[in-house]
Amino acid sequence: MITAISWRNIWRNPTRSLVIIIAVALGLTAGIFSVALMNGMTEQKMRTAIENQTSHIQLHHPEFSVNKDIKLHLNNKAEIEKILEDNPAIKGFSSRTVAGGMLASSRGSVGVQLNGINPEKEKQVTAIWQNMIEGDYFEGDSRKPILISQKTAEKLEVKLRSKLVVTLQDSEGEIVGAAFRVSGIFKTTSTAFDETQVFIPKKALQDLLQLPAEVHEIALVLNDLEQVPIIKEELQKELGESVKIEDWKEVLPELAYLSDATVQTNVLFLAIILVALAFGILNTMLMSVFERVKEIGVLMAVGMNKLRIFSMIVIETVFLSVSGSLIGVLVGIALIKWTSQEGISLSMFAEGLASWGVSDVIYPTLSAGFYIILMFMVLITALLASIYPARKALSLNPAEALHGLNN
Repeated sequence: MITAISWRNIWRNPTRSLVIIIAVALGLTAGIFSVALMNGMTEQKMRTAIENQTSHIQLHHPEFSVNKDIKLHLNNKAEIEKILEDNPAIKGFSSRTVAGGMLASSRGSVGVQLNGINPEKEKQVTAIWQNMIEGDYFEGDSRKPILISQKTAEKLEVKLRSKLVVTLQDSEGEIVGAAFRVSGIFKTTSTAFDETQVFIPKKALQDLLQLPAEVHEIALVLNDLEQVPIIKEELQKELGESVKIEDWKEVLPELAYLSDATVQTNVLFLAIILVALAFGILNTMLMSVFERVKEIGVLMAVGMNKLRIFSMIVIETVFLSVSGSLIGVLVGIALIKWTSQEGISLSMFAEGLASWGVSDVIYPTLSAGFYIILMFMVLITALLASIYPARKALSLNPAEALHGLNN
């Protein structure tokens, strides 16, 4: 009965009720879409980092991550690779020899990280081969090919087939160098990655370093991202303390922080929107209470207890809030679904987005769990916003209320 009366009371002034319902709907639609856009950017940054830099898991010598000493290579490489091959949860892996060095052309030089790779194996764990914009991915007949980014090519003022000289320190501490030909130019969505990474055949780098067949890291990709903690623990037990195993969150801690910070920021952002909407709802319910002073007085006079009157005001507030929020959520879902197909082009901010590690086309996304949290927040907001108007109604004196006077 109270529920039916509360629903009818909302529509006694349809204009006012519609205004607050539309305000709640628009506020939540804007909030949901903004959160989905931020989530899309965050997920794209994480996915790009995993695809191009970290993979799901990396294996190193226990001390290699600390000082990058090229002498700290992985021992028992063949045994490790056999274990990885036998694990059905691992989709693919690639062993690398890595070293810091200088890359020079006739126009300048830059400091880079040299990645000695097996091109076919590397295809299983990174997407560099899909990001080629000029040339090919180690498919030509060049004796000493090198892949560089578009950023590096611009800095050194080189193009395809240009000669570059690599200079570095070998395992004996001697300065050595070798000439390479640019066989391909790539471009990812991360400017920071492009500015520092170059790729050459693993054998060529091993020869330069005087480290025959030695590798410094093994990157691997799993069939299921959710299995990363489990597989990491399994591998650690099998390989022991002689190998340091890190997942993508440990290789790039800022990604883990970004993921957690995004969730917290999203909740805080929506909380601010809901607080603003709560004041609008509270104001509407106060106006409704003041307009119905006589009616509430009559209800009190005929014996309706305070709990029922309190419940009536609370239910009216919940109805207003939930009606608006449901419309806002449905419109938000439709908007996200529509924009997630083609993405949202932010080409005017392309340079800034690239420096952050994302492309200029963003695909908004939200998980189903977020909507559950949102509706819970809406319900709590409605209950809190209803308390003051409900208490105001209870504070009315029945005799004075019958004459339209507020106590």
